[in-house]
Order: sequence, then C-alpha cells, then structure tokens
Amino acid sequence: MKKLLLSLALLVFALSAFTQIYNLNPDPNGEPWIVGGLRPLTAEDYAMLDKIPQWKPVNPTSSRDLPAQVDNTVNPWFRPIFSQDGGSCGQASGVGYNFTYEIDYERNIPANVTTNQYPTHFTWNFLNNGVGDGSWYFDGWVIIREAGCPNVATYGGMSSGGQSRWMYGYDKYYSAMFNRTLDFYGIDVSTYEGLNTLKQWLWSRDGGTLPGGLANFGAGIGAAFISALPAGTPNAGKAVVVQWGTTSDHAMTFVGYDDNIRYDFNNDGQYTTDIDINGDGNVDLRDCEIGGMLMANSWGTSFGFGGKAYVMYKLLADPIEIGGIWSNAVHIVQTKPDGEPLLTLKAKISHTSRNKLKIMAGVSTDPNATKPDVMKGFPLFNYQGGDFYMQGGSSNADKTIEIGLDITDLLTYVEPGAEARFFLQVVEQDPNFEGEGAIISCSLIDYINGTEEVISELANVPIANSDTTLLWMNKAINFDKVLVTTETLDAAVVGEEYSYQLEAAQGTPPYSWSLQMEYSETPIANTFPAITTNQLQPTNDDDGFAIQPIDFDFQFYGESFNELTILTDGAITFDGNFAYIREDASITSNRCIAGYCADLMIYPAQGDGIFYEGDETHATFRWKVSKFDVPNFDVDFAVTLYPDGKIEFLYGDPITPATGWSSGISQGDGNNYLITSISGNVNIPADFAAQIASEPFPLGMSVSADGIFHGIPTEPDMTWNIAFKVTDYQRISNVKVLPFSTVISNINDFKDNAESLVSVSPNPFSDQIEIIFTGKEACNASFMMTDIYGREVYKIFDGKMAGGKNAVTCQIAATSQKLTPGIYFLNWKIDEKSGIEKLIYSR
Repeated sequence: MKKLLLSLALLVFALSAFTQIYNLNPDPNGEPWIVGGLRPLTAEDYAMLDKIPQWKPVNPTSSRDLPAQVDNTVNPWFRPIFSQDGGSCGQASGVGYNFTYEIDYERNIPANVTTNQYPTHFTWNFLNNGVGDGSWYFDGWVIIREAGCPNVATYGGMSSGGQSRWMYGYDKYYSAMFNRTLDFYGIDVSTYEGLNTLKQWLWSRDGGTLPGGLANFGAGIGAAFISALPAGTPNAGKAVVVQWGTTSDHAMTFVGYDDNIRYDFNNDGQYTTDIDINGDGNVDLRDCEIGGMLMANSWGTSFGFGGKAYVMYKLLADPIEIGGIWSNAVHIVQTKPDGEPLLTLKAKISHTSRNKLKIMAGVSTDPNATKPDVMKGFPLFNYQGGDFYMQGGSSNADKTIEIGLDITDLLTYVEPGAEARFFLQVVEQDPNFEGEGAIISCSLIDYINGTEEVISELANVPIANSDTTLLWMNKAINFDKVLVTTETLDAAVVGEEYSYQLEAAQGTPPYSWSLQMEYSETPIANTFPAITTNQLQPTNDDDGFAIQPIDFDFQFYGESFNELTILTDGAITFDGNFAYIREDASITSNRCIAGYCADLMIYPAQGDGIFYEGDETHATFRWKVSKFDVPNFDVDFAVTLYPDGKIEFLYGDPITPATGWSSGISQGDGNNYLITSISGNVNIPADFAAQIASEPFPLGMSVSADGIFHGIPTEPDMTWNIAFKVTDYQRISNVKVLPFSTVISNINDFKDNAESLVSVSPNPFSDQIEIIFTGKEACNASFMMTDIYGREVYKIFDGKMAGGKNAVTCQIAATSQKLTPGIYFLNWKIDEKSGIEKLIYSR
C-alpha cells in the first residue's frame, strides 16, 4: 500500500539563501531595480524540469505565416507594469504577470483592478525563509496548484506585511482555492524551431483562433549589456538586451516579439541571419542579428521603455556562459479558472517557530482509525518560513494562525455516503526543543451539498516535540464520484496496432487517464548475499554511477530492461545518468528501485564498494557504503531482480541507526510507486528482507491522457487484468480493473447468431450468470465453463432438460476462488449440437 500521497510529486524545494540582493537603478530616488532574487537550482530541480512536458501547438504555424509583431501588453488581461518588492522577481514574473494574465484571460476579465490581480508575496513568503531569499516562478506555480492564490484585494496588496508575513484567516485561504494553476510546460528555444514555437504561443496558442499567452525565463541581468536599437532601424533608440550576465539572477516575462528589430553583433555594418558571426562553424539561431523578444520587467515604468525592453533572438540560443538566457528554455503556465473546493480543513495552530512544522492531511475508511491510511502533503506549511512565529511577526498574537487546506482529492480514497475519518497531521522536527505550540482547533467543511462543518472533538492539543500530532473528524460525504464506464476491452492481435477508447462518467469532466500499476511488499526469509566479487567502478565515489548489463529482460512497470544504472546513492535507475534520489519525494519522481537511498559515498579505505552477481535467473547488487563525509557510517544492503519482475530488498548487519533515508520503487510519474514499510526506520532488523511484486502487465501497451489504451502487444494467448485510473477535473480518481486478452481463436461465437440455441446473461458477469435454452422437446444438455486454455473451471450442468424454455443459473460466489477477472468460455452441448460462448468475468 502507498505510504504517502504526495501532492508535490515532481518538485522538492531546496530553500537555500541566495547571494545578497542589490539595487541596480542608477537613480537613488527611483524605484529599486532589485537583482539576486533567484535561488540556486538543485539537482532535484533540474530533474523536475527535465520531466516538464514540452508545449506543442495544436495547429503548428510556419514562421512565414506568423505576424511580424506581437505585443500582449495591450491585451486587457495584462496587468499594468509594477515594481517588485525585494527579491521577489520569481513571483513577480510568474504570478504578478503570467498567472494574472492567464486566469484573467480564461475568465475574460480585465487585469487593471486589484480583484483581478495576484500578489507576489503570498507564494514568495513560503519560499524565502522569511528573510527574502530567492525563488523561481515554478515554485510559486506549484503552491498555487495545490493551495490557490488570493487576489491582491484579499491579500491586502502585492506585498502587504513584508517578506515574512503568512496570511491569517480561513476565509482568505478558501477564496484563494478558486484561483489555481493547472499545469506548466517548457519550450526549448535554442533553435529556430523552438523560437517559432514560442512565437506561436505568444501570438495564438492553437494556430489562429485563440489569443496568445506569456512566457517566463531567467537570465543574468546584474551583468547584462543593455544598449539601444541602432539609428535607422525599426524602433530605433529603444532599450535592447544584447548580452546577459553569466549567472542567472533575475526572472522576467516575455510578452511579445518583433521580427524587424536588428543589432550588429559583429560590427560588420550588416544585419544578417546567414553568416557565421560567432565562428563556431555553424549558421543557426546563435548567428541571428534580426528580430527579438519583447520583455516586461518588474522594476516599474522607469526601466527601459515603460518597463519593457527587447531581447535579441540570438540570446535565446546562446549558452548562459556567454550571455544567453538560463537553460535556453522558457516556461508557460495554464490555469484552472473554474475549480471549486469540495472538501476542506479549517485549522487554527499556534507555534513559536514555524519552520519546525509540517502540516498534512489524511483519511481512513475506518471511522475508528487512530492514524490515516493515506496522507496528503502540501508545498506550503512544510518546514518553511524561517524561525518566526506562525504569522511572521513578533507579537503574542502572531504565534497563532488560522488556515484552510483543500483536501478534495482525498475523496479518491473514500466511497460516496460511507463514513470515513479525516485527519489533520502536524509533524514537528525540533530536536533542540526550540519551539512549542498547539493545535487549537480543527474542522472539516463539506461544500458539496451546501456548507456542512464538522468540528473535531479534540481541541487545544499540544504539539508533541519532534513527533506527530493528529486531530480527526468523521463524516459520510455524499458526492458524485467519477466512474470508469467501459465494461470490456476488445481482444488484441499480437503484432498488430491496438487502440481502444476508454469511457468515464460522473465527477467533473474533463477526465485524465493513467494506469494504476500496484506493487505489493511481503516480508521474506532470505540469506543476505554478502557478495564481494565483480566490483563495479562508478564514475565517482560520491554522486557516481555505473552501467551494468544483465542476462535477462527485467520487467518493470510494463517495460523491459536489460541494462541498469547503479547509483552510489543506493538506487537503480534506467537512463544511464546520475540522479539525486535521497528521499520519498525523489523516489516518486524518478523511475527507480531504491533499497537504501541517501547521500552515500564509497570509501575504499573502509572496504566499501558496489558488487554484482548474476546470470539468466537473477541479478544481485550489493552496496557496502558509508554516508557522505561519515566514513565510519555502515550501510550494507542488496537488491535482487528476477526475470518475472520480482524484486527483493535485503539488509545486512550491522547498519548504523539513522533517519534521513528512504526505500521504495517508482515509475517516476508521481502516481505509481511504493514506499516500503521499513523506509526511514531508525533501526533496521538484522537480515531483514522483503519481496516486492506486481500483477503482470502486457509489454508494449500504454494509455494516453485522453483515455486511449493502445500499443502493439507481443505476447500471444494471454489475459491480463489492467487497472485503469481516471481522474476528473477536481483531481478525484477512481480505478477499474478490466481484462485485456490476446487470445487468438477460431471459436465460433454464437452470441449474436440468430440460430444459436443458447444465450447467456449478463455478460460481462460478476455475481451470477443465467444460461437460457429453448428446445422443442426433451434433450440431453451439458454446460461447462473453461478458461482460455480449455481447462475446466466449473461444470454448470450435465443432464436431461424438458422441452420449451429452460434456464440454468450459476452462482459465481460458489466458484469465485477459481476465477480471476478475465475471459472464459461456456462450452455447451445439446444432443448433437454444440457451441462455445465467450464469457467475461469482472468482479
């Protein structure tokens, strides 16, 4: 069973301080031009960004058909240019401009009033440690996706209360829940093709009927070279960036483009696109002297021309080391303008040091449970905000905060109308006893049928030091849960393309589809494989990896692998690169098998190493390693893989007691993963071992987000039970198991044949089936159920029948121990006539 539901599946915040911010404005009396507002990106960030889907236009438009100029600041959804407060550029660009523009566009309302604008500091103050540290725009987008964002009027201004304030009041958090991001995407702009894609987004998202959007990027403005467009050229005299600094220190917003502007980079008196001006032997976007982006800054209207400047196209493709934009990428956001929270938690919490707390929610289908079955984390109230009182101030009142959390997606794990127990969980990490506090009150609010509030009977509960504190409320929620309505799948032909559209109903469309591939964990008794042969040679003893072929095709989450990447940090991956996999969140966001993942290192002087033993029956890897910078810290564990997809985790003795490690497996999509029962345990029992296994899955098959199950199956005469997961617009999900078969047979199916003597109802069946036969006179009849291999499953009837209509009922409950969902056959014989009916059993 999943140990944790991570609403933040793809992003791990590393809230580290950035270099000191400073003011670039040469006018000491003007609005500050603050740089230094981007935090250093971590390896986890880069891994997350690599997984962001690239935006592709629905109807791609060629460059010659795009307009020569676009300026989206003239659209009513673009808010007036403003000046950011402090180092909040990431949120100024991503929330103040882009999110405001997108959600107002979706709602078709103007952005020139505070009720339709969104503040920088609601998100930034969860990201800046309370002291103004840096953030990125995608940090804020993730917060808004999970918690929403209040408008400027509700928040009290763009930056009301300064850089340490956390908003107080359930009603304000509730109003924020209606304003959400839906998703965000990247565009690689290192080529003309990428530039063309960005220009289409800015002009028209779908190729002509929709208005364009905005895009965010990072660059080094602190050491940028900003010039003026040359005399005699279009827009002469206007500010243009012709080189960024080599360190990204500021986030900005592209709001348009102009194909006509030009700048002579090589001083040859020409403006060209077909000369190798940088001398690298290629003629590409890096040699372009004609055309540029239109950029909006958050330094007020005194910057550039009215707060804007041009950025030459060349800078999109140049490496940051020579003055290009960060990562040669821009990012766009899509919003959820009509989302509505159905179920929330309202909580009042006091504490004297908020960065010691993590606030979560959970649910159990057992009304008497004392802990949740499923937990939901949030990218806010997550050990954030610095060592401050809960509201960020210093008064006694600032110790207490009232918040709201949207827990609508926890309805995935309950049945409509069935009583369940909902939890508020506060985890404190405070080994030095520096803070103290209490959960003053908590309630569950159901908005599905009016407004129904259930107040927890537990109140004024002290927060346990360095432990977990829980409050709960019980309620039966009556809601319209999304359902998979597809009853059967067509059989497939091996080697031929297969496609089947799945259907859903109820809930709130549109729907999104995925596969639910569950693995289960079972403790086993097995001898620890203390192998010392075939030592692998990673690329580095710290943060290194080794590539190891194995002698069989290993089946993992529906795919087959015969070459593995072995990480020094205690995990197996499949892409030939190092990945920072060190905690639950990074397990869920990476395709991996992690036996003991942490910041580990090989110390050869300590006898450390990674060892391999294998043949066509198994592949075993043993890590005998230490914690980074702690050579005498002992970690000794092994992972064994088998051709049928089974995995064994085995732990030696001794392993130094510790927290701060994780164990599990994951497909890397944030949806399919298992965190093991022993993950993070301080003490691992000597010679502990566990087996992890799943139901088989047909290789070559997958499901698209819009519900098309497709692929080319490769295994003949097989039946699999596929768990399809549908998620509605409210992020409530449901799962249905459907049998999928590659049975190839010449059996005559008489079900739709008017001459058939036998009919079966219902089909598909679950509880029972009824066989109906009509004969002119008495006869001998037999009915037998077989599996796809012709083996007898159940003899239904064998004897004499009278003339006329006859009905034979088979109670499936009596035989269910022999049945798993899938395809079966009814073999019948009536006197000299016989036939076969295909049956589908679906529990």
